[in-house]
Amino acid sequence: MGLCVHLDQSGVLIPTGQPVGECSGFVLLSASEHAVYGLINQAFAMPTPAQAASWFVGSAGVVIGWFVLARITGTVSGFFSGR
Repeated sequence: MGLCVHLDQSGVLIPTGQPVGECSGFVLLSASEHAVYGLINQAFAMPTPAQAASWFVGSAGVVIGWFVLARITGTVSGFFSGR
C-alpha cells in the first residue's frame, strides 16, 4: 500500500497520514507495487503502428488461410462425391 509523505525544509520525508487518493505530497510505493503499475501501464498502452499492422495482417492472414483451406477441402470433397 502506498504511503503519503511530505518533504520538509531539511529534506526529510515525513508521513502525513493522508489517504493516497487525497495525498498532496509524494506517494511512496514498494518495489512490487511499482512493478504492477508498470505492467498494467504496459498492457494498456497504445500499440505502435508496426504492432497494430502486424496484428491486423496476422488476423486477416488466419481468416484468409482458413477460407482457402475450406475452399480446397470443399473442391476435393465435391470431386469425390460424384454428383
